[in-house]
Parts: sequence; C-alpha cells; structure tokens
Amino acid sequence: MASPAALMPSAPLVQPPPIQTSNSPPPNTPQNNEVKMVEVRGAKLASFTVKDNELICLPQAFDLFLKHLVGGLHTVYTKLKRLQITPVVCNVEQVRILRGLGAIQPGVNRCKLISRRDFETLYNDCTNAR
Repeated sequence: MASPAALMPSAPLVQPPPIQTSNSPPPNTPQNNEVKMVEVRGAKLASFTVKDNELICLPQAFDLFLKHLVGGLHTVYTKLKRLQITPVVCNVEQVRILRGLGAIQPGVNRCKLISRRDFETLYNDCTNAR
C-alpha cells in the first residue's frame, strides 16, 4: 500500500528569481560608462572599467584580430563557452558610446565586453586550433 505522502499531489516546483551574474549589464553609472582607447596587440580598442576590471569591446576585437581565423562571431561565442569565459553584456549607454566611436556597427544594439586576459586566452585558442 502506498504511503499517504505518495498519494498527495505534489506541489509545483517554484523557481527562484534569477541571480544577477557577471554576465548582466553593469549599472548605468558615469564610472562604468567612461570609455578609454587602449592598445591591444598594436591596435586601439575601446574599453570600459567595470568593478576595477578593464574590459575591451569583443566585437571590435573580433573584427581586428579573429574574423580571419574563425568562421564568425558565433564560433567565438562557442569557444568562449568551451573555455568557460563569460563576457559582460554592455549597458545601453556603453552600446551608444561604442556605436559613436565606430567600434560597433550603427544598427547594433547589443555588445559584449571581455577582459584582456580572457581575450588572450581566446586569441590563443583561435590561433592554435588546427
């Protein structure tokens, strides 16, 4: 005979609210939206400092360094996932700034940022994957 607990209907699973991760856009503050041009591998890239981390514009880095090495930006995101690298999503103001600088195309309304160290890991993976 089944126990009384087994006969009771189970309660629906309640999912907790999502936790804000490092992949969430940084707050729209003047400190997070201050853009700098930094030199990476001999080229100038747009960067923002978020929580004391210098983050470069991933699509701009892709255009300058990776697009001739891999099939496309989707391949880069696949590699990032395999390498367990989580880029940071730009906030709305950062996207506007990057468009104004020409770092991303005028119609683009999303962008991701990556640390220099993570970019070097990605670059090495792209150049050594044969």
